Amino acid sequence: MIEKLEQSLIKVESIIAALSLFSLLALSLFQIFTRNVFNFGYAEIEIINLNLLVICGAMGAVLATSKLRHIKIDALTAFMKEHHIPLLQCPLALFSAAVCLLMSYHAGIFVMDEWEYAPSNERWALPFTFIYPSGFGLLGLHFLLICFKKPK
Repeated sequence: MIEKLEQSLIKVESIIAALSLFSLLALSLFQIFTRNVFNFGYAEIEIINLNLLVICGAMGAVLATSKLRHIKIDALTAFMKEHHIPLLQCPLALFSAAVCLLMSYHAGIFVMDEWEYAPSNERWALPFTFIYPSGFGLLGLHFLLICFKKPK
């Protein structure tokens, strides 16, 4: 059941990443075309592209974590014997999940503040800010799921 949940999450995250990347590419090409042909561009497209880039990065980090291909900062493994290293997988994943979930909580506070204090002319871009808490939350969830995987 956990494997099925993880595979479903990976599929949804892959779709979000692919759609974000495609939208980023399409909007960038459109912006380049309008600037070069009509000598005109949309400032809103720049804001959307910046946010799409953040979404692509967040989904890339989540997908890398789900495949255990994320950046690891565990200096202890250099000094440990090979058969002891798998014993660290779950404790390190739990610590990473706690950090990511804490970041998700604080990102949620940031998003609520943005919604409350944003000027009315900037509110149209606020839905993009949901990537911060949801990205960290998904990272935390994938780190928790690592504990249920067999160590390699």
